[in-house]
Amino acid sequence: MAELRRVPLLPAIVLSICLGLIGGAAAAWGIYQHYGPVERVITTQPPSNPGGSQAAAAGAGAAASAAAPAVVKVLTQAVAPADLLGQPKGFAVGFVASSDGLVVTSAHALEGATQLHVATSDGHVYSAVVAGADVAHGIAVLRAVGATELPSLGFASAAARPGDLVVAVGAPPFGGVSVNSGTVSSVGRSLSIPAGGPAAAEVLDAMTVDATPDPQGDGGPLLDAAGQVVGVVVNVTGDPALPGVVALSGRDAAALVDRLSHGGTSQRPTFGVVGVLLDPATAAAAGLPSGALVRSVATGGPGEKAGLVKGDVVTAVNGVAVDASHPLDPAALGLEAGQTVSLSVTRDRQQLQLSVTVVDGAA
Repeated sequence: MAELRRVPLLPAIVLSICLGLIGGAAAAWGIYQHYGPVERVITTQPPSNPGGSQAAAAGAGAAASAAAPAVVKVLTQAVAPADLLGQPKGFAVGFVASSDGLVVTSAHALEGATQLHVATSDGHVYSAVVAGADVAHGIAVLRAVGATELPSLGFASAAARPGDLVVAVGAPPFGGVSVNSGTVSSVGRSLSIPAGGPAAAEVLDAMTVDATPDPQGDGGPLLDAAGQVVGVVVNVTGDPALPGVVALSGRDAAALVDRLSHGGTSQRPTFGVVGVLLDPATAAAAGLPSGALVRSVATGGPGEKAGLVKGDVVTAVNGVAVDASHPLDPAALGLEAGQTVSLSVTRDRQQLQLSVTVVDGAA
C-alpha cells in the first residue's frame, strides 16, 4: 500500500495565497486592458437635515413663547384653594382673538359650565359670557367683560395643509404653557366629537395633527410656522379613530370672530346638509365618484328644497371640485347667505345639477 506523502501545512497556505494574488493581478490586468482604469469612488452619507429637529424644536418654542401672553385659562366653574390640592376641575384653554376681550375656545370645553371666567397670563381674572358659537364647527367665543388692550393672536390667511408644521399651545392648571408640535395629517374632516350626553356632536372642516395631545389642552390655539392661528384644539382623547391632536377649523373661527367684532350674530351660512369627504381611493373602492357623501339633510333646509337626499355624492360646487381643501361647507367655501350655487351631484350613477340657496343657520 502506497504511503501518503505529507505536505507541510504552512508552505501550502503561503503557496495558495501567492497563486491567488497572481491570479487576481492577472484578472485585474485583463479588466484594465478591456475597460480602462477603474476610478475609486468613496461615498459618504451626510446626516439627513442636519440640525433639522433642533431647528424645528426651536421654532416651536419661539412660536409658543410669542403666543403665550394671548393664551388664557378658561374657568367653567368656581375654583377654591382646596380644589388645587387634588386633581383640579373646571379648567380649559382659550386664546384672545381681539384686544377688547373676544376669547376663542371649543364648544366642547364649555360643556357643563356653571360659571365662566377668563384668567390671563399676567394674573388678571375677568368674568366671561358667551358672545357666540358655531356649533357646526364646534367653536365658541367668549367675551371677557371689561377687558381692554389684551395681547391677541391673528388668524392665518390660508388654511393648513397636510404636511404643514403646526404647534398646539395649552395652558394647564399648573405651570405656564404646554407645547405639542407635529405635522398636519388630514384636513377637511367631518368628525363626531364625544359629548357629555349619549349623542356625539358632528363638526365640519376639522383637522388632525401627528402629535401627542395635551389632555388639558381643550380650546387652545393651533399655530402655523408664522405663529398664526390655523385651528382650535379640541379634546377627543379616548377615541381610537382620532389619533393625535384634533383641531377645529381656524378659518371658521376667524369668520365667527369677524362677525361678532362687527356687531353681527353667530349665525353661519349653511346648505342644511352634513357630508363626509370621499377621497378618490375610498370612492373608487365603493364604485362612487370622489366628493362629499351626503349623510343627512335637514328637514325644510335649503338642501332638501334643492332636492338633495341622503346618499347623494356632491362632486362640485359652482364647478369647483369638492375635496379636502374645498369641503361641502359654505363657510369654508367663502359663501354667504343669499347666494345661489350650482351643485354637481351623482345619484345612482346619474349626473344631476341642482341649485341651492345658502341660508344662515342657527348657532
